[in-house]
Amino acid sequence: MPDSYLLRTAEALEQVQEDIPIMVQAGEMVAKRITTGGKLYAGGNPALVSEVTGRAGGLMLITNLPEKVNTETDAVLFFADTEHPVPQNASVPGGCWVIFGADQPISGTITFLIKDYGISPTLTMAIYAWMLTGELISACTRLGKMPVLYESIGLYGGIPRIQKYHANNIFWHDKHEVPPIPPGVLAKDYAIRISSMLRRCEANHRKDFDTVGAWVAEAKKAGKNLIMYSMGHLFPDEIRKTAIGTLFRSEVWNAGFTYLPEPKDTYNPGDVIIHIGYQHPPRNMLERAKSAGAKAVYVAPYMDRDFPTGNDTIWIDPMWPFADACVPIPGYDIPALPASGVVNSAIAWEIYRTSCIHIEKSSQ
Repeated sequence: MPDSYLLRTAEALEQVQEDIPIMVQAGEMVAKRITTGGKLYAGGNPALVSEVTGRAGGLMLITNLPEKVNTETDAVLFFADTEHPVPQNASVPGGCWVIFGADQPISGTITFLIKDYGISPTLTMAIYAWMLTGELISACTRLGKMPVLYESIGLYGGIPRIQKYHANNIFWHDKHEVPPIPPGVLAKDYAIRISSMLRRCEANHRKDFDTVGAWVAEAKKAGKNLIMYSMGHLFPDEIRKTAIGTLFRSEVWNAGFTYLPEPKDTYNPGDVIIHIGYQHPPRNMLERAKSAGAKAVYVAPYMDRDFPTGNDTIWIDPMWPFADACVPIPGYDIPALPASGVVNSAIAWEIYRTSCIHIEKSSQ
């Protein structure tokens, strides 16, 4: 198993492809329900529910799991963990449940057992969920229907698309030019593309991750502040509720969303301020950190020209496209399946891993 979290995640994406046949089976099972009027719900771990709902390249029709489900018509994706056990009604005869993260098969469901790829269980489930989503979309096209997908709200067409479709409860395209997609194509394409992004990030930023780790170790030894900002879907839970949150103070914020207030944290010389961001560099955070003598790290798909990687600033390119969704579908107007959740999680974990290594070295 590689040391690098990026490479571990890349290898996980390659190994998960062994389960594509089961994803095809699950996608076809769910597609038969939702193409004939059934509802699709997501339940369990809230971060993963958020990850698969309202997401660029994701299904517009999926909603949060209600208290009651129509066993005969509806379908459920459920993300299990110790705090969110699988409900008993998942095994009711005639139901349609797909379970992620269980430690043993659940009777009457399609269950993806949790596997140890050396990465976060939440990250593993997110990989499975998006690959399955690809196979669900494909299964729908083989039944002659194309579900409406979200476009990133960071793009000009994102909000108008929501207003056109979601606001009017339109979740299927009346007319479309998407040909039937063969089984396994979208899941494999997603895995290959995300793995490639992670490997490029590793190759381009290996020295940067090591530098960040040294900065964090020095700051911790000197009693300085270590802050990691994140927001959206898997975040902040993938930081706040994991080992990452024991090292960094997790704060909820994401640059680029102008309706969100800027952080009011005071930065001091020697602090390390990290932004696990979405589409835009955190300009004001970078300016404030620099003027205070703090170190700043930002993850964004493009660099702020005034804040390139240097003595006190590091930019990490996550390698995913600005649209976030990364898998093209022939005949469809936007790509499917988002990259940012999986890639940004791996980056946050790699920052944590390298930081721990340098902290241990500094204590010897």
